[in-house]
Amino acid sequence: MSNATNSEDRLESILGQVRVLKAKYDERAEVTGENFNVFSILDKESDEVKTHSAIIAELLNPHGSHSQGTLFLKLFLGKLLKKLQEEQKVQKELEEFREKLEQIKDNEYDKFKVGVEVSFEKKGQRSRIDILLESDDVCIVIENKIYAEDQERQLGRYYEYALDTGKKLGIIYLTLRGDEPEERTLYGDEPDKIPPCRRLPVDTVVCLSYEKFIDEWLGACIKEVARIPQIRETLHQYQMTVKKLTGQPINRRFAVELKKILLEDKNYNLIPDLKAALSEAQTDLRTNLQYKFLSRLESRIKTTWKELNVVDKNLRYEVYRQDLVIERKTDLTSQHLPEDELKADIKKCSTQSCPGLTFRVYGNENCEIVFRIECEPKYLSYGFVLCEKGKDLRVKIDNEKLDKYQKHIDKYKIDDEWEKNAYSKGWLAYKYWEYPEIHFESVGPGGEE
Repeated sequence: MSNATNSEDRLESILGQVRVLKAKYDERAEVTGENFNVFSILDKESDEVKTHSAIIAELLNPHGSHSQGTLFLKLFLGKLLKKLQEEQKVQKELEEFREKLEQIKDNEYDKFKVGVEVSFEKKGQRSRIDILLESDDVCIVIENKIYAEDQERQLGRYYEYALDTGKKLGIIYLTLRGDEPEERTLYGDEPDKIPPCRRLPVDTVVCLSYEKFIDEWLGACIKEVARIPQIRETLHQYQMTVKKLTGQPINRRFAVELKKILLEDKNYNLIPDLKAALSEAQTDLRTNLQYKFLSRLESRIKTTWKELNVVDKNLRYEVYRQDLVIERKTDLTSQHLPEDELKADIKKCSTQSCPGLTFRVYGNENCEIVFRIECEPKYLSYGFVLCEKGKDLRVKIDNEKLDKYQKHIDKYKIDDEWEKNAYSKGWLAYKYWEYPEIHFESVGPGGEE
């Protein structure tokens, strides 16, 4: 028997054992009801504001509806202090913040006030802090990121707000994996214009993760309320949601048994093959997801022409390059998205090219404004683009001419949450959406999630 055939047989044997193991735990889950999760049912698993910021802030609030006083807040600040002590950062501002946390007395935790989506205005620009913790002499800003993009000088503005309170401050950047913030969210596009005394030092930002910090904090909270079913089960369901978002095994016993299978008879030698197959499967699932999204979007646009009030029905499927010169286009006014062609383009797309949809919303003798949806490998970008009449090259404009074109797109914008100064990148207005990670435990036989 060849080595290739032997490897295939062993892989099939492993997969067979895993199927049996999975069936056993699925059956157990049906009996225990552990698959019932209100966050999944309501499709709120990745909602930064209404799920994650709201729950974390409520737990941190000493006067929250949980009626546990300062219990959860102490656990959170205790873990934060331990992390700061372990990292041993020497930056003065962070040192002072750490020392202040060490000095908080038991009767002072009750003085903390917690806010969600706290609005403030600086130099005519409105901003919102995801979670704000304040006491008489401590100010903690938490920027909560699940899938959203960093905004220009976002943390820098929060830092200035915290500076003006005159309190010892901490800036927390909370993401799924504990990523560091982009430089643009610290200093913006023109860092030289920020006075040194108002500039956020990068090493004072505390990077926390849902994967480790929040998961462990929730675990500690659950232990403390083990005899209070209502709170315990709510926290447990939220912790399962966090594990799902960060790709952690939800059932630890299943993970332990799965590990035993992989270690038996040196099965771990086949892990590279399993990883390669998994990678290909993820690519196919993501391709199908992106195709289905654009296909449904195409249908939605076609059924709402009157509502959109577009100049003419010139919906197009196109492939863009980084400079947004269109390489190829297909008129979709009377056709449908070419499935095989689109899927091939999605698989080939990179930072240099991407497929998407475009339709025109305004035009005159010299130019036209189009609404464009670009399907990038990890992001969906969409917004309004100014093009020269008869040309497919995006036109960049200066701020003085911006108002002339903005009036033509304002009627399509249902909110003000569009990227600022987007025209410098060739957009009149645009937004980003990051594709969520694909987790196989939530994918059905047909690739439906």
